[in-house]
Amino acid sequence: MNWRNLLIGILIVIAVGGAFWTANSGKGDSPNQTTSSRTEQASVQRDESPQEKMKAPDFTLQTLDGKTVQLSKNGGKPSLINFWASWCPPCKVEMPYIQKAYEKYGNQVNFMMVNLTAMDDKAKMEQFLKEGSYDFPVLLDETGKVGEMYQAFSIPTTYIVDENGIIINHIMGAMSESQLTEIMEKISE
Repeated sequence: MNWRNLLIGILIVIAVGGAFWTANSGKGDSPNQTTSSRTEQASVQRDESPQEKMKAPDFTLQTLDGKTVQLSKNGGKPSLINFWASWCPPCKVEMPYIQKAYEKYGNQVNFMMVNLTAMDDKAKMEQFLKEGSYDFPVLLDETGKVGEMYQAFSIPTTYIVDENGIIINHIMGAMSESQLTEIMEKISE
C-alpha cells in the first residue's frame, strides 16, 4: 500500500468519526438542560419529520373547486394524504390506482390529493386531471408550506392517517395497485 492511499484512508476515517461525533453530540440531557428545552427540542424533531404513530400535522387548504378542507375535520374517517405534481412520472403511474380506490372507498376514507402547486403549473395540472378523468379531491398547496411540513421532498409521498389523526403508514414513492388496495382494505374496515 502506498502512503497516499493510507493518508486518504486515515482522512476518511477521521471525517466519518467527526460526522458521527457531531451528529450525536448534544443528544444526551445535560444537567443544566431544563424540561422545557427538552420538550422544545422534541417538538422540533417531531415537526421536522412526521412519522408513524405520531399525530399528523394539521393543515387547511383550498380544493381545486374552491372548498376549504382541514385535515382534523375528518368526519370520523381515516385519510389518505398524497403529495404529487403533474410533471412527476411516478405520480402519474399511481394516479389510476388512486382514482380506482377513490371510486371504491371514497365514502369511507378522506382522499386528500395535495398538489404541490408552488412547484407545479396549475394549467398543466388541470389538463392532466382532465385527460385522466380524475375526480378525486385535489388540494392546492400554493405556498409549499404543507409539503414542507410533511417533508414531501420526494414525490409521490403518501401518508395514511387514522380517524384519530395518527399517522399509521408513510409511503415514499409510487404505490402499486395491490399495495394501495391492501391499505384501503385495512383502513376502511
